[in-house]
Amino acid sequence: MRARAIRTLAVSTASAAVLSVGLVAGAPSSGAQPAAAKAPSTAEIVRYGQPSLYTKNIDKMLDFYHEAFGFQVDFRFPAAGDAVFGTVSLGDSYYLTFATYDVIKEATPLRHIGRSLRKQSEIVVITSDVDALYAKARQAGARGLMAPKDQPWGERSAYVADPEGNLVQLSTHNES
Repeated sequence: MRARAIRTLAVSTASAAVLSVGLVAGAPSSGAQPAAAKAPSTAEIVRYGQPSLYTKNIDKMLDFYHEAFGFQVDFRFPAAGDAVFGTVSLGDSYYLTFATYDVIKEATPLRHIGRSLRKQSEIVVITSDVDALYAKARQAGARGLMAPKDQPWGERSAYVADPEGNLVQLSTHNES
């Protein structure tokens, strides 16, 4: 199954690159009207990047980001059994992907992937109500790292840790 997951990851990455080029190269010239089409699938949407987080438990992360922050679960591989990859989105342009430590170790030369207490990056979720989202995240199992507070630069922010310990900043701009 891991070999299949690695092949699927490689094929989907290659397909996304070809699709990206095809969407740009195949765009109608000015004045041309494209035929009515159905909404694009997650795989067809051109994205310019997305954070990827590694985990031991894909389902736990998919559920957490859905419950805590309202992300939509877009993709889980495989559909049944132990998941090794997943994607969530918030709106139409904010995507996060999750992969298991094991599949990354097998699919790449990155051998020192694993849970770490040293966090050097964060996911930022912009919201109009930091306090409410902080409470929702805590209720979904997030560990509170910094309660909501107003920052000197005009932002209201808070920090939580997701189930893998990744830092998640909750932020909104405060006009006061």
